Amino acid sequence: MMQLFHWAAAALLLLCGWLTGSAFQVRTEQHILQLQRTVELLQRIRQEIAYRRLDLEQLQRCLVQEKLLESDAAPKLQEIPAPERFDDAERLCFEQCFAGLGQSEAAQECERLDYYSARFEAFLHQTQQKAASGQGLPCRLGLAAGAVAALILL
Repeated sequence: MMQLFHWAAAALLLLCGWLTGSAFQVRTEQHILQLQRTVELLQRIRQEIAYRRLDLEQLQRCLVQEKLLESDAAPKLQEIPAPERFDDAERLCFEQCFAGLGQSEAAQECERLDYYSARFEAFLHQTQQKAASGQGLPCRLGLAAGAVAALILL
């Protein structure tokens, strides 16, 4: 009976290792999705400023209606918090981008948004490359860690 418990514990350790690796992979996918949404948001803001020249309050309401922003994200467009999965460089870039909204003419604002869109596209490309190079690796590493823990247990 004791042997059965050892084998069950070993199987659970393997499963936990696999699930830990899977959770890491999901976090990476969520990070990529947040970067994609940020690029879309910046492009949409640029489009609104370039063609409709809405003030920031109207622009924020428009973005909420289109579900590009959450209605309770921030009282002002310039105060929108960076997505939680962003690293320090991405968070700083996001905060600088949004803090500077509404402080220049439409043409200059569009140039700024083009610059920040390009930066976030570079972040996205870099993150996608890292994810592609390690595809499936977190699950395998988690499984290997679980196997090592199971061997130590047995």
